[in-house]
Amino acid sequence: SSICVRCGFSSCPRLSLLARAMGADGNIDVKALTFGVGLLGVITLLKFLKSKGQINPGIQKDCDKCVTMLAIPDLEELKKPDGKLVLCRCWRSSKYPYCDGSHAKHNAATGDNVGPLIIKASK
Repeated sequence: SSICVRCGFSSCPRLSLLARAMGADGNIDVKALTFGVGLLGVITLLKFLKSKGQINPGIQKDCDKCVTMLAIPDLEELKKPDGKLVLCRCWRSSKYPYCDGSHAKHNAATGDNVGPLIIKASK
């Protein structure tokens, strides 16, 4: 029966954890140690890769504030044959500022519900 050096009790939870990590011969189980170190590495890596809360992944990152301005005559010229102009609001479109449907993949991956801005031509 072992006694915990830290608290002096044989029923110490730290002792049982240490005993499970030790092999029958008193040596540390290499598999358990490798798993533990690997798990700590993955947790650390995930913390570094965690999103910094930015919405825009890579569109016009060279400017302080991304602004797209269109004049009303430009809207009439750019509208689709069906009378609609569809603009991106998810920042993932390869045709930005126009929507290419990238929001569907973003919504599926994140649980978000973002969609495009649709401007209809007046009749």
